[in-house]
Amino acid sequence: MDIKKLDMTKTLVAGSALAVMSGFVPPVSNTVFAGTATMGVSLEVVTAVSLTGTTPLDFGRLAIAAGGTIAGNHTLSPLGATTTATSATVINAGTPGSFDITAGDAAASVEITLSAAVSYNAGDIVVNQLTFGGPGMATNVVVAAGATGAAANFAGGGASDVQVGGRIAFSGTPNIGTYNTGSFTINISDVP
Repeated sequence: MDIKKLDMTKTLVAGSALAVMSGFVPPVSNTVFAGTATMGVSLEVVTAVSLTGTTPLDFGRLAIAAGGTIAGNHTLSPLGATTTATSATVINAGTPGSFDITAGDAAASVEITLSAAVSYNAGDIVVNQLTFGGPGMATNVVVAAGATGAAANFAGGGASDVQVGGRIAFSGTPNIGTYNTGSFTINISDVP
């Protein structure tokens, strides 16, 4: 009885060794790991936002005492209302800038991005913000220079006139003179 048990053990060990030495590898089926999916595709084509008929923003004429300083902000709203910087006197309030929306004026939502601030007089005069309003905009939208403003909406319904006001930050003693060489690039993009 003990001899038979011993013989069975030897047979199992030999069989195991032969299986390892034979290098036999069972075939693997790739179909177990494969999968398929169906994906839909869509596209929306909209009328591009197009801006024409730009007129410049004119902050008007300000007076300061000889050798005096101007401090704080001077603003001109899209409707032409003025808030005057400290120690400045408004001689001519100026006029808002404007542009027409010739297409895309019914866009549900847009983003307005401005180029960098316009600086004069070694930084004593900085135009650092524009405000968009008037008949072409659903509400006023304020955009800082070099930034993208909050989501905006065009009024639509044929109203295409956008009025543009802005803000100047004064510091120090600006030189007397006319400053009209700067400009902003305005980019308006339709967003979903």
